[in-house]
Amino acid sequence: MTPSDDSEDSNNSSEPIIPEKCQCKSTVTGKIYNFCYKLPENPKILGKRFSCDFVEEWEKIESSSKFLNLEKQKITDSVFVTAFSNQFVRNGMRLISSIRKSGYRQKIILYNLGIAEDNLRMLKENSCNLEIRNFNFSNFPPSMNQLKSYRWKPIVIAQVLRDYGSLWYLDSSVIFEKSNVSHVYDLVNCYGKVRKRPPMLTSYSRDIRENREPHENGWDQKIWEKNLQECRKSQYLLHGYSGHGILSVTHPEVYKYFPTNPGELKKEKAKMYDAGFVFAVNTRQTMMNIVKWYFLCALEEDCMAPKSAVLGCQFVDDDRFTTYAGCHRYDQSIINLVLANQFWYDRRYYVSQIVDFFHIDRAGTPGDFQDKMKCI
Repeated sequence: MTPSDDSEDSNNSSEPIIPEKCQCKSTVTGKIYNFCYKLPENPKILGKRFSCDFVEEWEKIESSSKFLNLEKQKITDSVFVTAFSNQFVRNGMRLISSIRKSGYRQKIILYNLGIAEDNLRMLKENSCNLEIRNFNFSNFPPSMNQLKSYRWKPIVIAQVLRDYGSLWYLDSSVIFEKSNVSHVYDLVNCYGKVRKRPPMLTSYSRDIRENREPHENGWDQKIWEKNLQECRKSQYLLHGYSGHGILSVTHPEVYKYFPTNPGELKKEKAKMYDAGFVFAVNTRQTMMNIVKWYFLCALEEDCMAPKSAVLGCQFVDDDRFTTYAGCHRYDQSIINLVLANQFWYDRRYYVSQIVDFFHIDRAGTPGDFQDKMKCI
């Protein structure tokens, strides 16, 4: 079974047999869950079982998720989600104002990762349709408090995706710039229209395509039209290229949990994209093949943030794809690896390839955003 065959629209109620070594039993319901990741191209290859200590936390997500069927349901508007601490309040204000300036009136959910009371009050008083949720660190292991390992991000995304069906997750460094993103929604809404896809290209042919096609710049409508015809994209889409591959910046300890195909992962089509800007739809494919493993890795002590992991990279001879550069990108490494494994190690299928509606600014922008966060 290929990743595209294991679609969100499958209503097959039969449950696969879970190997005993992979079983985790809920103390609440008695249900047994499979906590071993399997390599999509070879399901016999299993990763190390994730800890059963937090099986009930995953059960809260899976049991309450109402999966969307994109053959019958269409995405038009999605909730906006962000999370930040007091250090990033100004950038967070800028993000909120950019969403409102672009004309979006739908709810923005802000997860409070440690915002001072006066700033919380200011955000509440000056924003419209803003829901503030306090991230409940006490429900999770102490390592969750280390904000720079970004373990909190998969939790935030899973919780909101469960509650709302589709979302834009945005780090505070994102600036939204376009009032109409239907061209992005079309990349998943095509599942309700396509009846016959062109044949899937071989890995070799896709290697050639990667070298010939221009890198995303704005909105290339010819590539977009091809993507609509093929309609094989993930319903968990990344957008901004990080400048290197996945293998070069992923700590080797991660592969204990997420086996992969190193030969494919080191190719240039297995590019890494920013984890801080995401469009996702709660389909069965998204939640069970992608978000579940992102979530469980965040709760595993040595998965998302192995003890020897560091951010600083040493790219030998500027090799950004084939050789490990001694660094790790935490949640970004994990979500890119899971997506690449699931979608043929080819960024074309797990990124939008559209970059005309946002930009990233981590440095901050001068100016006052306090009076610009209302709906217009």
